[in-house]
Amino acid sequence: MGTTNLDSLVLGGDLTVAGTTNIAGISLTDLATTGNTTLGNVVADTTAINGATTITSTSASALTVGRQGATAPVLKIDAATASVATGISIVGAAAAGGVAVAAISSGTDESLTLNAKGTGTITLNGTATGNIVLGRAMTGVSSSLTGGSTLKSATAVPATAGAVAAGVPISLYSTGVTIEVTSDVPTHVRAQGSLCINTAGSSSSTRLFVNTNGSTGWAAITTAS
Repeated sequence: MGTTNLDSLVLGGDLTVAGTTNIAGISLTDLATTGNTTLGNVVADTTAINGATTITSTSASALTVGRQGATAPVLKIDAATASVATGISIVGAAAAGGVAVAAISSGTDESLTLNAKGTGTITLNGTATGNIVLGRAMTGVSSSLTGGSTLKSATAVPATAGAVAAGVPISLYSTGVTIEVTSDVPTHVRAQGSLCINTAGSSSSTRLFVNTNGSTGWAAITTAS
């Protein structure tokens, strides 16, 4: 068959195609469907939608894409939550401009959850060679790093006067015990038991320190010369 061009198709009721429809090409300038659209089997060589497309649905399978339709789909959108008001925004850009994926909501703040299934894992940049950037603090039950890890590689070692503001330490447990590196003998406030490595230390009593009182008290740990 030839190409079917529809400048505007508005369906107030249901559209059902029970059999097989073969279309060499279909171009829709604007498509709005307020009822149910059921296509038994549509084979299209080319499908082009040139206008805005809005799908209104309260179904748990509002949109499913896959070889078997709603059975084991590749993509599924669930809009069944009562008064649903959250979703995902995907924004494209020019070449080398990146793709932005964000939560959208009628509320001011909204969380975004990403889950694997069962004991499955989530892989970030598994094939690309670029960096993974965390713009904010990372929290969780536990974290495990396998392989080499570089922390603050582009940040110069600060003096203790700037250590707090620089956010240098690695914090451990709810007590706030830290492990950090400074360029001089520590004199700043840290939780008791915190460790500080002094990169300028030149003797067995100036290289490593432990906080003794949860304030500015630090005791040198004697190291081999």
